[in-house]
Amino acid sequence: MVYRNKGFTLVELMVTVAIVAIGLSIAVPSFQAQILNNRSIALGEDFASAVNYTRSEAVKRAGRVSLCASKNGTACDGVWTDGFMAFVDTAANDTATPPVVGLVLRVWERQNVDALITVRSDAIDVNFIRYTSLGTLARVNEKPVVIAAELKKCTGKAARRIDIGLSGLVSVNSAACTAY
Repeated sequence: MVYRNKGFTLVELMVTVAIVAIGLSIAVPSFQAQILNNRSIALGEDFASAVNYTRSEAVKRAGRVSLCASKNGTACDGVWTDGFMAFVDTAANDTATPPVVGLVLRVWERQNVDALITVRSDAIDVNFIRYTSLGTLARVNEKPVVIAAELKKCTGKAARRIDIGLSGLVSVNSAACTAY
């Protein structure tokens, strides 16, 4: 009677381990880049959601509602990556600056340390976006608002460009990553 051992030899095991190690060394950097790109996309989509939330609250409340950069969630006092908040804007009129913070409706926390968010109207940086009771963009400077959101070191078209027309409509488009 002949007995056969079933199993792997040491050589077979070492070859398998080497193949797995090579495969992982190729795959892990690719996964990290994919995760970074997905986070960059999510940053832009989350910001677009905040803008849409602000617009819907303005219509729902039949009054001015603004979104502004905020460090602490109580005042318009930061840059967009510090966080932002939506609030009932009690300014005297649609064109008044700065906005006057009334009831705070929602606060978004500080963004990823590698986040880059720029909000511009006619190539001028702005720190708030105001909607009127009709859901239109308040005519603070009579120009549409363009928002760029991305994470540093993202690749391809993982950045987002958010356009807000004077009618208040928001469009979100893929954009090439620019920050390295």
